[in-house]
Amino acid sequence: MRKTDEMEQRQVNKAGVIAFQFYSVALLIYSIYLFMENGGGGIPFIILMGGNIIFFGSLHIFKQKMK
Repeated sequence: MRKTDEMEQRQVNKAGVIAFQFYSVALLIYSIYLFMENGGGGIPFIILMGGNIIFFGSLHIFKQKMK
């Protein structure tokens, strides 16, 4: 297995951001639908919040390590 170069790394990062945005928007829309139907966001909302906490928490940690 070879090491990725800078351009490949940027492509992977960009694809990851697009995938994260898609899943976030899909879970948000489904959570809003469930909230309007049942009065609660349910499991999709918990997954959405957990994913956002992990993403932004790890981003914060990585930025702190760079200082």
